[in-house]
Amino acid sequence: MISVDSLLKQHDVRPGRTLVSGSKIYEGRSDRRDLYGNAIGVDMLEGDGVDHVHNLEARLPGELGKFDHVDCCSVLEHSSRPWEVASTLQECLVEEGTMLLSVPFIWRVHAYPNDYWRFTPEALDVLFPQIRWLEKTLLSSGRKVKRQPAMNDRWGNRWLCRTEVIAFGVKCTSSS
Repeated sequence: MISVDSLLKQHDVRPGRTLVSGSKIYEGRSDRRDLYGNAIGVDMLEGDGVDHVHNLEARLPGELGKFDHVDCCSVLEHSSRPWEVASTLQECLVEEGTMLLSVPFIWRVHAYPNDYWRFTPEALDVLFPQIRWLEKTLLSSGRKVKRQPAMNDRWGNRWLCRTEVIAFGVKCTSSS
């Protein structure tokens, strides 16, 4: 079985400060800040796990500074303008900083507080042009899949399995 956290363990996170986006802890969820030594949690809503309330569709306040790593798991689908969130996250990440990302590809609607988008692996290249993805994987039922698996329900109706895109990358803005 693979998960977003097992993907994280397979790659070298740049040491230093981590921004955990969408850090509010909902029932049954863990505090993602605990995965990192020096993490700041940012969410648009107040609550447990939130160090700074801010809508990431707008630039981060300068006093928060730059980050060596960004953790953005299950956030972009809840933004009305995910391209703005992507821009903010790239802007706050240092050169050669790392990013862990998960987004839904096929998923039920789940409002925290709203749910707007679904993403293909290729969408990450468009949203994050400054990130060189070391790995981008479709994950369904804890397995990497090459294409979206279809299943039959007990009545013979076809449906697509819950699947997410998980990715790990490095910010590369300078010319090589």
